[in-house]
This record gives sequence, C-alpha cells and structure tokens, in this order.
Amino acid sequence: MSKEQLKGLFLLWVMVIFVELIWLLNVVANNPQAEFVAFVVTLVAATLTVGAVGLKLVGKFIN
Repeated sequence: MSKEQLKGLFLLWVMVIFVELIWLLNVVANNPQAEFVAFVVTLVAATLTVGAVGLKLVGKFIN
C-alpha cells in the first residue's frame, strides 16, 4: 500500500467520523432517548477504535 492510498483511507475514516458526529448531535437534539444515544455513542467509539488501529497496522506495511 502506498502513502497516497493510506492518506485516502485516513480521509475516508475522517469523513465517516464527521458524519457520525453530526448524526450524534442530531439524535441528541431531536430524540434524547438514552438507549438510542448510547447506541450512537458506542458506534462512534467503535469506529474511532477500529479505524485508528487499522490505520496504525496498515501504516506499518507501507512500501
């Protein structure tokens, strides 16, 4: 994997996080049910963790 491909993956990951955070703000503002907010927060946290670890592992194998 080249550095340009890794940069593209990183930008895609940032875009997904950005969309999820907007979704979280929308959920909290319009539907403050604790169960659904907890689901969205968990989803954002999982995306952050998996994306960070994935990018770290892929970054080690750059040609």
